[in-house]
Amino acid sequence: MAKQELSKREWLDKAEAYCAKSEHCAADVRRKLYEWSAPTDLFDGIEESLYKNDFLNDARFCRAYVHDKVEYQRWGQLKIQAGLRALGLPESEIHKSLDEIDEKTYFDNLRALMTSRRGDPEEKKLRFLAQRGFTFEEIQKQK
Repeated sequence: MAKQELSKREWLDKAEAYCAKSEHCAADVRRKLYEWSAPTDLFDGIEESLYKNDFLNDARFCRAYVHDKVEYQRWGQLKIQAGLRALGLPESEIHKSLDEIDEKTYFDNLRALMTSRRGDPEEKKLRFLAQRGFTFEEIQKQK
């Protein structure tokens, strides 16, 4: 049985349902539309409609992304910034979101990561923390 072609409205409904489940960015939606084999000529219109109806919101996505990466994955600002840039989000929103990081949680995470690597040689510990996105200055401040 051949796959039934969906209308533009049905593709939009599908994208809205996807966005309603959790916070996503435009790159996530485009990737999902591609996976679903949606016609590429509909991508721009669907994206525009999702922004217009507040299913997509760059500021909200950046805040959620930053919060989750700090809170659950214990990432540093450099790695978070790189992740947001890779998704094509506006620099202004990236910087606003990074400025809202709770410093106590951020540095508690850094200290916990440093403690977890207590037995490692200094060079290995620094490399690990750098891969997590912490700057050398942040690391030195916590010693």
